[in-house]
Amino acid sequence: MLCLLRVVKMPAMRVIYIVSLLLLAPHVYAILAGGEFSLPDDSPSSRLDTVDRYSYVGALDILAGGYNYRGSAVALSENWVLTAGHNVDFNDDGLVDDGLGVDLHLPGYGVYTPSSYSIHPDFTGFSNPSIHHDLSLLYFDDPLPDLLFPTLGDSLAQDATATLVGYGRSGYGSYGYTTSASLTDRRIGYNVIDDFQTSGDGILFRYDFDDPNTGDGLGNNIETIIGPGDSGGPLLVGDSLVGLNTFTEGYGGLFGDIGGGISLNNEWEWIASTTGLTVPEPSSVLLLGVGVITVYLCGRKK
Repeated sequence: MLCLLRVVKMPAMRVIYIVSLLLLAPHVYAILAGGEFSLPDDSPSSRLDTVDRYSYVGALDILAGGYNYRGSAVALSENWVLTAGHNVDFNDDGLVDDGLGVDLHLPGYGVYTPSSYSIHPDFTGFSNPSIHHDLSLLYFDDPLPDLLFPTLGDSLAQDATATLVGYGRSGYGSYGYTTSASLTDRRIGYNVIDDFQTSGDGILFRYDFDDPNTGDGLGNNIETIIGPGDSGGPLLVGDSLVGLNTFTEGYGGLFGDIGGGISLNNEWEWIASTTGLTVPEPSSVLLLGVGVITVYLCGRKK
């Protein structure tokens, strides 16, 4: 089985594909932890969503071109799930791959198979020539469980403290990825949105993974970056879905690397028209990062 990470070198937007062989050993998976020997203590196992607050975030088991891949996804309703466009388009032509097979794993609930796929009409394939509009929607004839779904329709603002959720590779910021991607262990972390990049009406968000020893960032046991298998996982501010994690820039989960994805600020019209879901008019998300972090720390103590 293979796990695909989409890596972008800015500003040339050239893509490096890093393909990692999944381990057969017992699994521990996470959004990346901080430094192994930095303070406060941190590890991949500390990033587990132990209270199932994000039960609407699922893991994707993907079969494409004879290979298995891992991804993440966020359920919007009992019938619709949002994920990265490149999770259904591995030949980068902007279309859903022929013969694609996808299973959505919702730990504690079961495994669900989508009935159809819709890829964003402006997605042309990953970095072909851009990575904007990297979105796809999965439809499920057989409804998913009635979960506490995220709030739709809000916009992402610069300097917002956001929550990242996914099932991808983990490790430590001091030396990078050390584990494989998962279908069972949902991990969470936080970062602050540094800037946006636009192309037409497409908007990318970006953030950096600060070394806690410099005194920057949210702290060793809070700040994170995504890894292979996190593509398609949600970026949230509070309970509001505001983006989708899709790419990294750098050397493989190390401090100083950049993470990012698709801001949903200009994507709600397509989501609403495709799904038929009621999406409120966007409003700027202005939530204090301290509040978000407090909720996370309380969850970890349970």
